[in-house]
Amino acid sequence: MRPDMNVVSEPKVVAVKLGDGYEQRRPAGLNNLLSTYSVTIRVRKGEHPPLKAFLERHGGVRAFQWTPPYDWKPIRVVCRKWSASVGALWVTVTADFEQVVN
Repeated sequence: MRPDMNVVSEPKVVAVKLGDGYEQRRPAGLNNLLSTYSVTIRVRKGEHPPLKAFLERHGGVRAFQWTPPYDWKPIRVVCRKWSASVGALWVTVTADFEQVVN
């Protein structure tokens, strides 16, 4: 896994505009701060089939535990989108891991 992954965090907020420019904000639910991780995994050509099978088996529906490289605590994620770039010796898989709570 490459260490230069992108992390997108966008808290879900409900905002109500009031008169005179005031705005009231509150979290949209209990788990309003879930992140999306864009990861790049580079494996040898022969090691790609098990990774592909794992992602296909979960099918963007089943969550799995994953520990971000810069963190110590595992989180639950789903992978709804991934792509592979196949070279002569290496396969580079780019995937979006979306944090979930169930």
